Amino acid sequence: MTDQMAYQTLAELAARYKMGAVSAEQAKRERAELDRAYAIRLACDEASRWSVELRKRIEIAHAKYRKDPTLENAKLLSDVIDGFVRI
Repeated sequence: MTDQMAYQTLAELAARYKMGAVSAEQAKRERAELDRAYAIRLACDEASRWSVELRKRIEIAHAKYRKDPTLENAKLLSDVIDGFVRI
């Protein structure tokens, strides 16, 4: 759920509440569900970004090792995979 979608969904919920289509208790429950869904989406986005960055760093270290297969480059690749080194 993007920020814009979250805002629009909350605005729609507020409008439904003002029109009397949902009770205060129902609006509260729906808001809690929306908040949870938004938090999950943010966590998924962050995990995706982390995964992409890790892949890039691994590819760089792997290319370095393939070009020059030394113990130092092998250790660098291992450290990047383990998350100890950022290239």
